[in-house]
Amino acid sequence: MASAGPDNDREVITLPNGARVVFDSMPNLRTSAVGVYLAAGARHESDERNGLAHFLEHMAFKSAAGRNAREIAEAVEARGGVMNASTGYELTNYFVRCLSPDAPEMLDIALALAFGPDHPMDEIEREKGVVRQEIGEAADQPDDLVFELAQVASYPGHPLGRPILGTEQTLDTIRREDLFGFGASNYSPQRTVVSVAGAFDRNAILGVVNKWLASHTGIAAPPSAAPLIAAAQLRTEQRKLEQSHIVLARRTVSATSPDRFAARIFAEIFGGGMASRLFQDVREARGLAYTIDAACDQHSDCGRISVYAGSDPKDAAEVVKITSDIWADIAAKGPTDAELARAKAIAAAQFAMSAEAPASRSGSAAYELLTFDRLVSVEEVLAHIGNVTIDDVRRVAADTLANPAIASAVGPKAGLAAAEAFVSA
Repeated sequence: MASAGPDNDREVITLPNGARVVFDSMPNLRTSAVGVYLAAGARHESDERNGLAHFLEHMAFKSAAGRNAREIAEAVEARGGVMNASTGYELTNYFVRCLSPDAPEMLDIALALAFGPDHPMDEIEREKGVVRQEIGEAADQPDDLVFELAQVASYPGHPLGRPILGTEQTLDTIRREDLFGFGASNYSPQRTVVSVAGAFDRNAILGVVNKWLASHTGIAAPPSAAPLIAAAQLRTEQRKLEQSHIVLARRTVSATSPDRFAARIFAEIFGGGMASRLFQDVREARGLAYTIDAACDQHSDCGRISVYAGSDPKDAAEVVKITSDIWADIAAKGPTDAELARAKAIAAAQFAMSAEAPASRSGSAAYELLTFDRLVSVEEVLAHIGNVTIDDVRRVAADTLANPAIASAVGPKAGLAAAEAFVSA
C-alpha cells in the first residue's frame, strides 16, 4: 500500500491492486462526504447494450450485500444521510453525505452498491419499467430531447453519441449476466477511487476500504477510441410546440488539453451568464428568447461548445444569425479586457466556492485522479484561470469555427429551418 504526500492536506493511498483512496480532512466540520467513483460509463458499453451502465447503477439500489432496496434506504436515512448516484459517459459514482461518526458505515453501503450488487431477477423487469418512464420523460421534454439530438449529431457513430439512458429497444435486451459482466469488465481497481472529505475516522474508513477492495482484482477493458470530427451534422424533430428549441455547436478541446480553461472562459464570455454577449444581445437588447446560454462540455479526449436557445419560431432564424455573428466576432477580435476579467472572476469564484464544500471536494479529488492521475491544487487551477489571455480565447474560438457546424432542433418547421441554415452556412 503506497501513500502519496499530502496535497493541501489531501492524502492519496494506492492499494497494491491499483485502487486509490483520497482522504481530505476538514476537521472543523460535523459532516462527511463519502463516495465511490469509477472511470466507467456509457462510452464503455456496446451498441447492443446501450443504457447498460445507467441500468446497472439503478439495479445496485435494488439489492446489495444482502440488503434489499428498502433496507438500503432505511440504513442511510435512519442516520439522516443523503444517498445518490449518477452515470455519465465516462464516470459513475455512488455517494453519501452524512454526519461524521456515520462515515464508515455509509461508505460501506456505497462500496456495497458498487461492488456487491445482487441483481435479483424479479427486480430487473420491474426496474426496466422505471427506466422506460425515465426515457419517456426525457423524450417528452423538448429542452432535454434537443440535447439528446445534439449529442448524436456531435459524435455520430461513436459511443458518446448514444443516450446515457439507452433506448427502450436496447433496454429490453439487457440480461442479468450483462449487469455482472459490465461490472467485471469496467469496475476494476485501476478505475476506482474512494474519496472522503470532511470530518471522519481515517482508520475506520481505511478498514472499510480494505474490506471491499483489498482483494478486488480485474483489468479494465480498454476505452473506446477518440471520436473523429465528422462533417456538418443536423438532427431535428418536428413537433407542434409554442417554442423552437435549438442547439448550435462545434467541437473544441478536451478536458486534458492545455487550452481547456481558455475554452471554458470563451463559453462564459459567449453565453455564460446575464452579462454575456448572447444574453445581452439576444434577450436584453432584442427580446428574442427567454433562455439562451452557452456551455463547454469536455470529455477526456474531445469537447464541444454549444449554444441553447428557446425562442418563438418566427424569431429562430434571427437568433441563429446573431449567435453566428457573435461567435465569428469573438473568433476574429477576441473579447474585451472587461469581458475577460469578468469571465475569469466568475470561473475563479465558482471553483473556489466549490472547494469549500465537502461534496464538491470529494468529487473533485476523484475526478482529478481519474482524469489527470494526480491531485490538482486549488492554487494551480486558479493560476491556470488567471493565465488565460485575450489571444487564448480568440484562438480557441477561431479553432472551433474551423470545425464543422453541428445543430439540433425540436419544434415547428421554422426552428428546424433555422438550425439547418446554421449547418449549411
